[in-house]
Amino acid sequence: MGGIYSKLRRFFRATGGNVATIFAISLAPITVMGGGAVDFAQAMNARGRLAEALDAAALAVGSQPNLSRGQAEQMALDYIEANYPAREIGSVHSVSISIDEVNGVVQISGQSRVGTTLLGIMGMDYINVDWTSEVRRAQQNLELVMVLDNTGSMGGSKIRSLRDAAHLLTDILYSGAQEPEDVRVGLVPFAATVNVGTQYERAWWLDPNAESPLHAQWAGGAQEIETCTGRRRRRTCTTETITPNAWELFDQLRNTSWAGCVEARAVPLDIEDVAPSRADPETLFLPFFAPDEPDISNFYNDYLDDDTGGGIHERLMNLAKYDDGRPSGGGPNNGCTTTPVTPMTSNRRTVDDAISAMGASGNTNIPNGIGWGIRLLSPQEPFTEGAAYGDRETIKAMVILTDGENVLSGHNSALMSRYNAYGYIADGRLGIRTSSSNRLSDALDERTLAACRYARDQGIRVYTITFQVNSSSTRRMMEECASHPSLYFDSPSNEALESAFEVIAGDLSNLRISR
Repeated sequence: MGGIYSKLRRFFRATGGNVATIFAISLAPITVMGGGAVDFAQAMNARGRLAEALDAAALAVGSQPNLSRGQAEQMALDYIEANYPAREIGSVHSVSISIDEVNGVVQISGQSRVGTTLLGIMGMDYINVDWTSEVRRAQQNLELVMVLDNTGSMGGSKIRSLRDAAHLLTDILYSGAQEPEDVRVGLVPFAATVNVGTQYERAWWLDPNAESPLHAQWAGGAQEIETCTGRRRRRTCTTETITPNAWELFDQLRNTSWAGCVEARAVPLDIEDVAPSRADPETLFLPFFAPDEPDISNFYNDYLDDDTGGGIHERLMNLAKYDDGRPSGGGPNNGCTTTPVTPMTSNRRTVDDAISAMGASGNTNIPNGIGWGIRLLSPQEPFTEGAAYGDRETIKAMVILTDGENVLSGHNSALMSRYNAYGYIADGRLGIRTSSSNRLSDALDERTLAACRYARDQGIRVYTITFQVNSSSTRRMMEECASHPSLYFDSPSNEALESAFEVIAGDLSNLRISR
């Protein structure tokens, strides 16, 4: 027995192998703690997913202020399920919704229960994480102008899809307005020209007295016309100076009146929001008047007999042929194909009726459309519905849609082009003189980019959409036009177009996550 006791005393006094012994004893809690770190990491991941799901649900409910309590709860649950599917770690429960209609606040809270692995050894079978999302409807006003392609290539199902998508946008925006005046929407249908509406005939800003040097520029400016009577010694002649005036030429023609379209001012005023002023005639706008083109050289818009000989300019500048003339096979409104613009209004029916009336005809001039979109948003003449630039209570936005490339047709003559919003290219209003259709279209692309830059510089939020566009250069141009690449949408199908308008409507609801 003494030997046994001696060996036991030596064993307990021995210190060899302490590290291994201590490690063996500590291994169990270290393993539990390591596994617990993994469990907690899983819980934090679940909390992030929960936050995303509740934020999406709060934004969705917040954008629809007219929902009933039951509808709001169901919408929230649908969004949570879509953004936090069952395959994700954790299970969502204890979802609650609070809606403060007075202050426009939507609050959604919820929890996610995450099962544990090694922490279960310590009696912790799950970890609960929670999150609360609060969305406040912005109190800012919204001014939106839709600049929409109404050219011939938009015919058939495409124009119908555009109408449907635009109606969806107005439905979401107007329905989400807390007060009727919170949202105002305008519309610019564009093709080769833009139509401001015949109610503005001879308005002071449409140069009724032909004061602008660009007015009927094709006619060569003021002309001296000599009228003689009598013969020989009794013959007397008088000279009268006549300034070509498109309004008067419309008056002289039979069964023809101004259709409402306008011509572009010279670069750079073509896209800029410089208010018209009679003190500076070049800032005035011009009624679109496509002249009768010569009976020679295969011109496109020959609708009167020239009643004179000579070359192209002599025939073009013969104003006498308009007196009591009957246009046939064309006319002064050739190139005026769109319905009128709709100035910004809070009247939803007015905008919806204008959208429904849109048609599809003519060529594409995107910068001209953008220029008038800017003017509808402007507080200045000729349309004054817009709030002042820089007004912190107002968001200004523009949606620009096209289904194709800019088109400006050249002509192998001294005039260099067909008559268009910039007149004849030979007159220099576009800032380039060439008969190359490709170079002319490139010039319109450059003006498109310049117009978008100008709009952005005014604080306008620019969204752009290409609708079934094959040209990669046009898609790049429209992406560059947008205020941010994320605000550009390429829509290869009718469904994608509707989705783009829906996303834009959601963004324009200007909701902000306040917590």
